[in-house]
Amino acid sequence: MDTESSQVIPLKTRIQPHLRVGEGDVEKHVIITGNPDRVPVIASRMKDPEEVSRYRGLVTYRAYTPKGIPVTISGTGMGVASTHICIEELAKLDCKVIIRLGSCGGIDPTVKTGDVVVPTAAVRDERASLNYAPMEYPAVASPEWYLALYESISTLLPPDRVHSGINWTTDIYYVNPALNQLDLWTRAKVKCVEMEASLLFTFAQTRGLDAAAILSCDGNLHGGAQKTEQAEEGEETGEQDPLLVEAIAKSLDALVMAIDKMEESK
Repeated sequence: MDTESSQVIPLKTRIQPHLRVGEGDVEKHVIITGNPDRVPVIASRMKDPEEVSRYRGLVTYRAYTPKGIPVTISGTGMGVASTHICIEELAKLDCKVIIRLGSCGGIDPTVKTGDVVVPTAAVRDERASLNYAPMEYPAVASPEWYLALYESISTLLPPDRVHSGINWTTDIYYVNPALNQLDLWTRAKVKCVEMEASLLFTFAQTRGLDAAAILSCDGNLHGGAQKTEQAEEGEETGEQDPLLVEAIAKSLDALVMAIDKMEESK
């Protein structure tokens, strides 16, 4: 008998219903990103990338930092509804740190295309985080991870392209003009807007996990390049702006540096 061909590959256990990851698939450190197409790209910029699962448009990879720290990279889809499902399933498999690598729209006039924002906290203008704590509960990034990300990105980009402060998380992308709160949050000195961070921060704090985010700006809501309707398919989008492409790449480099730095300090 061919012993090699008769070897039985053990089946995964504790399979999560949406990510299709199981026991041993999820590392201590997890990077989440909204765009599933970005997952293999992120993994490819690290060492020994491998696909772990792919199901219902949700993609998960494993890769390693320069110092050999294993990292899970997982796509969550857009917004808090799908992110809620993904971070629940990742946490059930014992991850300890979840960092969101994503994009944002600038609100503060100084936050422009290609800038990077490391939020200290987030406005909870979404409903999913109410599953974990009442609205009075603050959505705050883990201080150590916020600082590690901010210090790392500050070594990679000029000072005027790096920002920290409050992020506005909303579960609405196409806002009814009659209900637009942009002026309110501008007056409150909010830096940027995106669609997942407040859920992540609230979830992590209430579960005893660490969480933070690093966000690349794809345009300012008061004007400038943004993701809008294209006149035709061949027209360039704001996502192709060289400054934004650079910001995303530098943000990933900073995140990987932060993971190695945090592990080395233990």
